[in-house]
Amino acid sequence: MAPYIGLMQEMTREEKRIVVTFLIESMEDPAVEAKNNAEIIREKFKGLKISPELKKLRGCIKLTDEDLKDERTQYILNR
Repeated sequence: MAPYIGLMQEMTREEKRIVVTFLIESMEDPAVEAKNNAEIIREKFKGLKISPELKKLRGCIKLTDEDLKDERTQYILNR
């Protein structure tokens, strides 16, 4: 603490409050890690069902169940 005493004496009450707030927040448990884009898209399309009308519009394309579960395919079909 010795190197900081002189610095702290020159600080205003508001500046000290800001420092204390920063220290308290930095000691809290880390927030939940941010999800990457693939995880966000996966959650978004998890319960997605393709309508019968849209299936009829597929034309000559033969999509397997695996293709229909693919996130990129779901994105294209639902746009």
